[in-house]
Amino acid sequence: MKISEDLLQNDVPARGQLKNSDCVCFYGQENADRKIAFLGNSITRHGRAEALGWYGDWGMAASCRENDYVHRLVSRLEGDGERVFYCVANFSDWERTRERSLFETRYAEVFRFRADTAVIRLGENADLPKHFQEFSQCYAELAARLAESGARVILTDLFWEYEPFDLFVKELATKRGYTFVQLHDLGAREDMKAIGKFVHAGVAAHPGDEGMAQIAARLYAAIKGQDKE
Repeated sequence: MKISEDLLQNDVPARGQLKNSDCVCFYGQENADRKIAFLGNSITRHGRAEALGWYGDWGMAASCRENDYVHRLVSRLEGDGERVFYCVANFSDWERTRERSLFETRYAEVFRFRADTAVIRLGENADLPKHFQEFSQCYAELAARLAESGARVILTDLFWEYEPFDLFVKELATKRGYTFVQLHDLGAREDMKAIGKFVHAGVAAHPGDEGMAQIAARLYAAIKGQDKE
């Protein structure tokens, strides 16, 4: 069973990555050509955390907001002439607690958004060695709920490999007709991380600019592939 040491040693707290009022944010124009919901954790967006040496408010370890995977992907779609309305939601508290009630409270706006495409990029904060079965079930329910709202669902495996969960996500996508995007190979490469850019080892293990660019490129290919179906 392959398990990334970065996953086991990650000490970026899952709690408090954003203020509750900032967990769900919207960008762009409502009359857009495409509506995308990004459901993620610190890799998607983490607020300022001086104790970690992190002073951004975007995907952790990217050098600037424009270089995280969300904004690189949106920029690429806009470069194709599309207008994009998008939702960025930090689900780290749900990863940590698996509390379904959060869907009706803190994250209710995500489901009311009724995205055309929903990208679920989650799992690193779920303490999978202890909670694999329970989290996997909750994860499948989350994906189903988004699909039932009309979204085309894209699932990614983990940036830091945890083989049982990565295989589960791939099999879930195949079984339910979702699109699967592999990322765990990126997390095994030092050049995909922000090594040497941050003193805090947990922050530095996150995808740096090149890692973010690769995530965005793979998601872009997935979205364009869905358009052809």
